[in-house]
Amino acid sequence: MTYRLPRNIFDMLLEALGDKQKTEVFARAIESSIQAIDDKAVESITEKKHQLKAELYNDLRSELATKEFVRAEIGEVRAEIGEVRAEMRNMQTLMKVLIGLMVFGLTFANPAFIELIKSVK
Repeated sequence: MTYRLPRNIFDMLLEALGDKQKTEVFARAIESSIQAIDDKAVESITEKKHQLKAELYNDLRSELATKEFVRAEIGEVRAEIGEVRAEMRNMQTLMKVLIGLMVFGLTFANPAFIELIKSVK
């Protein structure tokens, strides 16, 4: 998009310079300068945008979990679950043994049971 000086500014330049041809040359120089500044700004903004996009991508890439990381974590959790299940089986076996011992002990420590055994002889 080319930049054009507003009519009132052109008229002010014409009034200051007094010559229409000089005013048109000066106005074109001003318009070219403004256009060059605008083009440079757009170029700089585009370059900065690409630079920021690359930096953001790199930062996010280091922050986000990768597939390999997630798979490794899932593997660790599965291993821990297996360990917990093994511990639970051990605890269940131990509980069964303890319950058996309690029943056995309470049966033989019961005076009524002892009398029953004596009467059977």
